Amino acid sequence: MYDMILHQDLSNPYMRLIRIIDGKIWDVTNSEATSSPAYSDTDVQLSKNTDIGGIPVMIPANLPAGEWYTWFYDAASPANSDAIEFAKRISWTGSSLLGAPVAL
Repeated sequence: MYDMILHQDLSNPYMRLIRIIDGKIWDVTNSEATSSPAYSDTDVQLSKNTDIGGIPVMIPANLPAGEWYTWFYDAASPANSDAIEFAKRISWTGSSLLGAPVAL
């Protein structure tokens, strides 16, 4: 099951998660929220799924509960110079979304 499905036209989507309370970024590689991760450790790769007509998003299972920004990008090779395509705010219980994501 997906946490959300995006209906944007992105060729090479990826996502980064930023905790609102302290600005720490989710480090996917080391499974921790940190203030200075390597950029390459922070991208959650996504891909289009033609069967569902969108981009399925699964929030990392070990993401701590809290309020998070989800920043979405479109780049074949993630880099800190990539522009944010759009963003959403989520409330994460530690195992599921609490309510619908809010577009920013």
